[in-house]
Amino acid sequence: MIPQSPRKGNREGGKQVRLKELREMRGLTLSQAAQAAHVTKAAVCMWESGARQPGLASLLALADLYGVSLDALCGRNPPGGEKR
Repeated sequence: MIPQSPRKGNREGGKQVRLKELREMRGLTLSQAAQAAHVTKAAVCMWESGARQPGLASLLALADLYGVSLDALCGRNPPGGEKR
């Protein structure tokens, strides 16, 4: 059996990307997030699980959808301290 390499995880600059947390806080579905980012639900699910990393265009679309800055989306600001 070949061991799987550890996944990099959903990290940018050492901070957890808060995609799922922000989506759920706003009461949005995977479908709504996927539609806003012009990707599939499966892609959003992989981003939220850490299996894949979203590109910049997708991150910007999600930041707009969630009403947060790109910094906040990537965990650079504490919850409640988000600035646009």
